[in-house]
Amino acid sequence: MDIYSPLNHLQSPIWIFDFDHKQIIWANDKALPLWESPSHEELLSRDLSKDMSAAVEATLEEYRETFKQNKTIKTWWHLDPRKVGKNLLCNFSGITLPDGRIAMLVEVVGDESSLRCELAFSDCANLALLFDEHGDLVSANNVFTKNYGNDLHNLASFVGDSDIARQWIDNAIINQDLKHSRLCWTGQSHIWFNIEAKWLADKSQLLLQIVNITKEKENLQRERYNAEHDFLTGLMNRRGISSALKASHHFSLPYNLLFLDLDSFKLVNDTYGHAVGDKLLRAVAIRLLDTVKCRGLVARFGGDEFIIQIEERNTPNLELLTREIITALNRPFYIKNIGEISIGCSIGTAQYPKDADTFETLITQADMAMHCAKKHGRNCSYHFQPHLAETLYRKNALRHHLSQALEIKDFQLYYQPIIDLSTMMLKGFEALIRWYDDSLGHVSPAEFIPLAEETGQIVPIGSWVLRKACEQLAEWNQKYDTKLIMSINLSRAQLKLSLVEELVLIIEEYNIDPSQIALEITESAMLQEFSEAKPCLDAIAALGFELYLDDFGTGYSSLSQLQNLPISTVKLDQSFVQNEQDSGKAIVEATKAICNKLNLKVVAEGIETKQQLDYIQSCNFNYCQGYYFNKPLSVQDLENGILSSLLKHSDFIESETN
Repeated sequence: MDIYSPLNHLQSPIWIFDFDHKQIIWANDKALPLWESPSHEELLSRDLSKDMSAAVEATLEEYRETFKQNKTIKTWWHLDPRKVGKNLLCNFSGITLPDGRIAMLVEVVGDESSLRCELAFSDCANLALLFDEHGDLVSANNVFTKNYGNDLHNLASFVGDSDIARQWIDNAIINQDLKHSRLCWTGQSHIWFNIEAKWLADKSQLLLQIVNITKEKENLQRERYNAEHDFLTGLMNRRGISSALKASHHFSLPYNLLFLDLDSFKLVNDTYGHAVGDKLLRAVAIRLLDTVKCRGLVARFGGDEFIIQIEERNTPNLELLTREIITALNRPFYIKNIGEISIGCSIGTAQYPKDADTFETLITQADMAMHCAKKHGRNCSYHFQPHLAETLYRKNALRHHLSQALEIKDFQLYYQPIIDLSTMMLKGFEALIRWYDDSLGHVSPAEFIPLAEETGQIVPIGSWVLRKACEQLAEWNQKYDTKLIMSINLSRAQLKLSLVEELVLIIEEYNIDPSQIALEITESAMLQEFSEAKPCLDAIAALGFELYLDDFGTGYSSLSQLQNLPISTVKLDQSFVQNEQDSGKAIVEATKAICNKLNLKVVAEGIETKQQLDYIQSCNFNYCQGYYFNKPLSVQDLENGILSSLLKHSDFIESETN
């Protein structure tokens, strides 16, 4: 066997097995310890057929057929030399002998001690069962009997069904090769196996080569459970309830879907921290399960939102059930080391299949109904009404068209003049976004801006507005040789430190003095998450930008916070300016007095009449804007004579509007 001597230099144990004589006909030095052999002569003299089961013999014959197709095999193989059991990961390939026959070249990749990462498969592979044409067990290889005993007698017991056993044999005879994954009986226990079945026509026998996949199945089941259940509460999560309800749609049984949102949960988180919030959510889950009992399913949808599915046959009176749930959650929750915490809930409901026939639509409908419950005072329930669908469809259409408009920048900026009341001259403009869609027509900012904030599209839209308004300001600076103020609205989502970098790049690109830019932030946006917004606002003010507080009086002001913000100007909301009653005037005058104390300038919004203008002037407001002067106009309309006139004098204002 000198022709194989080059293989002796390889570091892996290697040998050549003669299929016909069931002997090793060559082996390298590394193979001797593995075979518990003192010499090559002793190893080559062994007759391996003595302890070879029919199942192993059939498996080796299948290997020989595989090698004839120039294919190789990598699998775990069990050896038992001198009764010393060894699990080896081997590469099997065909090798042509000098007489033209095909033998098997075996290279050991590693054993169970050196390949711990693959050890899980070492007792799962190289299992073989051989059955006759009647399904009786002819042979099981040593690995099978060692792991699972010798109590298995026939194929029907193995697969658990005599008809399936007969079907396997018949199909194998016709199709030759079959593959199955099945929970099988080994004679001692049920095990999941991957099974490759082959009919040996010359012997009229069925050979099964099987792999234990029980651990894999258990892992998959565990992963699926984890994927479909909420780690915090143990309830089903969004994916789990979705899968369960989609499956139930096949039975077409009517059910009600409840979308529940906790009232005041954010206050608990903010006051006591998220750890206490998590404890409260677990307590809520327990109380919901106790209330619903076996009548339906309970899931945590996310955050402080829960989904409950109730079949109509279990709860004919839905209103009574929602009252039960609300009453249950209204009872105080006792949290260790904290004491009693009280919350409430708002519930929206929708019915399958009356309101919708898909889970996704039902969820959306119940969610909309829940928001209606919140608008109706919270701590109550509201059932989805058909007219809400119009709002839903409108919102979906807006979301789709808004994405398209954002992609192609299908927006326009209009500009409303801001007047300096001390000179009645033009101070500058407020840039206001407008959107006309071919399908939807003119879409009000009051409709699409909240949607953009909800979807996160407000940030790229806000960036576009910033850049476009500054570009227009730069053009007017050059064209009219003036230094107007451009007032631009910001969203709360834009108040990040990255905005500062963006502003620096814009003013450098368009060569604009930062003092020409007034950034307007609403009162609620300015004060929401105050500690996060303040560093951004301070950095913006430090660069020389003006900061305006918009819609003053409509939010929830904290004067202590206002005096710590780097704002220069307050814009009083038009609802107060246009209120001619004594209460409205009191707010106007009080606002001016507060701003005087804080050294803030004031802009009156919504001036529509001469009387309103006179009153605002008598209160010594600094600036104003409104339809009395001009509505927001396009660049073209402004430049068609109006802008030049505004820059020269204000006499035309009354004549234009009268």
